[in-house]
Amino acid sequence: MREETRKRLDRALLARKLKWAGLTVAAVLATGVAIYVKNIDDVVETRAVDGVVVFVGPLVGKYRAVVARNNLEVDVKLDDTHTARLLAPKGSAPKVGDHIKVADQIHGTGRHTYRWK
Repeated sequence: MREETRKRLDRALLARKLKWAGLTVAAVLATGVAIYVKNIDDVVETRAVDGVVVFVGPLVGKYRAVVARNNLEVDVKLDDTHTARLLAPKGSAPKVGDHIKVADQIHGTGRHTYRWK
């Protein structure tokens, strides 16, 4: 084999190895970032927020029959001007105009979720 052909072949093999190494490093980094973001979102700070019930209705959507039978859909106008839609147990019997406390859960990524207290 000529020297020129051997060098071209060696360069092609090296490029192939580097391509696979780069793809492996990218896959490992992507997995690490996904795990990091998941762990950040698991950190939750809960605080109580006051609000007023503005809507009470039946639970509509793709819920299991047991969940829909035992819960109501409630919209709450929070004191910080946000509106939260959440599930409330029928036993709590919320009415429009009731002043209530809602648990505001702030996740590590900045996402807010609201829970009936």
